Amino acid sequence: MTVLVAFIIQDFITKFLRWRKMPPGPWGIPILGYIPFLFKEPPYLVFERLWEKHGDIISVTLASKEQVVLNNWELIRDAFSRPEFTDRPDMVLIRLASSGIVTGNGSLWQDNRRFTMRTLRDFGFGKTTLDGIISNEALALCDVFKKKAKDPFGLHYSVNVAVLNVLWKMTAGEQYAYEDARMANFIELLNLTLEDTQSLGLIQFVPILKYLYPTALQAYRRVKNRIERITDDFKGKIDEHKKNFDPDNIRDYIDAYLQEMKAQQNRGEENTNFSDLQLRVNIQNLFLIGCETTANTIRWAILFLLRNLKVQEWIQAEVDNVIGRERLPSLADRDRMPYTEAFIMEVQRHANVAPMGLPHCTNQDVEFAGYTIPKGTIVMGNLWACHFDPKYWPDPFKFDPTRFLESDGTLKTKNSSFLPFSLGKRQCLGEALAKMELFIFLTIFMQRFSFRLPEGATMPSTEPIFSAIVNRPKPFKIVAEIRT
Repeated sequence: MTVLVAFIIQDFITKFLRWRKMPPGPWGIPILGYIPFLFKEPPYLVFERLWEKHGDIISVTLASKEQVVLNNWELIRDAFSRPEFTDRPDMVLIRLASSGIVTGNGSLWQDNRRFTMRTLRDFGFGKTTLDGIISNEALALCDVFKKKAKDPFGLHYSVNVAVLNVLWKMTAGEQYAYEDARMANFIELLNLTLEDTQSLGLIQFVPILKYLYPTALQAYRRVKNRIERITDDFKGKIDEHKKNFDPDNIRDYIDAYLQEMKAQQNRGEENTNFSDLQLRVNIQNLFLIGCETTANTIRWAILFLLRNLKVQEWIQAEVDNVIGRERLPSLADRDRMPYTEAFIMEVQRHANVAPMGLPHCTNQDVEFAGYTIPKGTIVMGNLWACHFDPKYWPDPFKFDPTRFLESDGTLKTKNSSFLPFSLGKRQCLGEALAKMELFIFLTIFMQRFSFRLPEGATMPSTEPIFSAIVNRPKPFKIVAEIRT
């Protein structure tokens, strides 16, 4: 007992000396800090109350780790643009996802992110443009809707297939039919992994505690196994690309990566940041993060169309006026469709698909906003707080696309406190692709269908299901009526 009391006193003194220079925040309890209070509900709701009490920058102790939460978009911009804030922390989920273009650190992350951004920006391999790839998947999804006739159906599987097929085409040059067993298995792995991440809870910060919580330990083992299976699935694709590699016909991301590795070898360089394993991890990162965020944003968009039928009619009118019914929408139409763009932006703001973004970590002691933040501190940007801050968004819980329009109906080009893809050096590298997908999917849908609730159905809720990183809409069904 005496030893325990001494340990608690020492723990308190150590933390108190550290807290004096840290941002304000709650005390928590000895040893565990604020962990017991953080996982009873989605963390962004907990941080909302702390934001109201302690201000725009707060800190909490999570066992032996310190966490700083930034609740103001200017603080997020200033912090995340600095190299001292660019690392990812040593947390269970980050560790399980390995060191990829999203989860890695140092030169490995920098080299692979730079290469991936350049490759995605220059994408146009072969004869099919990215615009065309997305349109083809949107049309395939429309065919699925048509087969349902006027029968109610859910959106989870079909939307995931469409978004995944865009990624498959870009990374491996392949696409799968909706009934393909391999695609069904892959989506099941993704879904089960996301569901289990919510059970990890406090072991994210105190991994050893998983041995005291059988539920968390089982979830950890399942997540680890599934992520390894997802990563290993890409090995066969890479081997196939090696056999058929043609330096004069770079078809996709895998080809481009293999070409980069060969170029480095030809120059006599030994760059361990590029390898077969790293390529598999990069693709895994793209699929784990890119699929769920975009697919859920599409589902949220349809949910808000159901809840706002007048908004749906206005988008259809803009589609008819700018595009018509005879040709496919293209990215070139975006500048002439401000209301559609404003609707997408309001969906992103209101749905908050990634309400806390991904965690950052300080790689050295840093002076910031009048405080000293120690090396190794977890730093989170509270995007939820930014998107519902009444200072920037009057009546923030109202869904209103016109808040993104100027008085003359043109799209606002500058929107303070709007950062659905985060900001800074870790800003989402798939931002451009996601924007393209959201615009093309939505306009093709609105060109062909009107979405309605099934007869007698309850209006779907805007209250999300939170799973570690992503806010998903609760399952709902729709009826897709063909426009005449």
